[in-house]
Amino acid sequence: MLKDLLSHPRALLFALLVHVVLVLLLVASVEWVDKPPPLQGSAEIVQAVVIDERQLRAQKQRKQDEEAARLQAIAADERRRRETEQQRQAEEQRQAEAAEQQRQEQLKTEQAVGQKKRQAEQQRLAEAEAKRKMVNEQQRKAEAEAKHKSEAETTRKAEEDAKRKAAIEAKRQAEADAKRKADEDAKRKAEEARRQREAEEALQRQLAEEQRGRLSQSAIDQQVAIIRQKVARNWIRPPSARAGMSCEVAVRLIPGGEVVEARVVRSSGDAMFDRSVEAAVLKASPLPMPSDPGLFEQFRQLRFVFKPEG
Repeated sequence: MLKDLLSHPRALLFALLVHVVLVLLLVASVEWVDKPPPLQGSAEIVQAVVIDERQLRAQKQRKQDEEAARLQAIAADERRRRETEQQRQAEEQRQAEAAEQQRQEQLKTEQAVGQKKRQAEQQRLAEAEAKRKMVNEQQRKAEAEAKHKSEAETTRKAEEDAKRKAAIEAKRQAEADAKRKADEDAKRKAEEARRQREAEEALQRQLAEEQRGRLSQSAIDQQVAIIRQKVARNWIRPPSARAGMSCEVAVRLIPGGEVVEARVVRSSGDAMFDRSVEAAVLKASPLPMPSDPGLFEQFRQLRFVFKPEG
């Protein structure tokens, strides 16, 4: 019974409240009993007290029995109410489970029906697709046969046209080759004659230039020596200059000997020495030119080695 009360907190609270009320009633009933007034004579007082105490105990016992019976009745009613509530909940749960089971069975039935419908529809679509593919395949084969026949006819005509064109092209090519060969032979003979003539002219020019060179080289060497001497006169020796130092200078001139550019092309190894030589060339401008104007081209781009010692 205690386990049932613990499982239902409201019933337990109610039982506790009933017991508390019962105790309070018992205490109040004892306090409400009027004490008998004092009587003369000891025998009468003792008898009256005994009668009152017996009556009180009987009254108290009766009240306790009545309260216990009332509490038992309340507990029985509460137990019947719980049992009824449990039965109702069990019945509701059973009905809910039965309804859920029925719903699940109906759902399974609907799913099975739906599955059969889908399978039937898929089978119908598959048969329709197979039929469509078969029709397309037959149509494709028919078109392929027609195309093959057309291509065969087109190929035959193309081959005949190609053979005819090839014969015409071969004849034209043969005529073109013959003409080209004749033209090439003529050009080759003319080119050989031209090259022979140019070779003879070049040989004559070379002989003339060699002869001229032999006559003018000494004059050129003398003129370069004069230019080198003028540059040396305008050269200011830098502190870093040492004995044996030299560099090669490239000089660009215009008619009259004016220096347009002076640049060291082979260094001495000392930057200050190189710059002093370039400054000396620019300072010596205009440089002395040969008296023969025909030799100026030999001095337009002039290179010489500058060596202070000579």
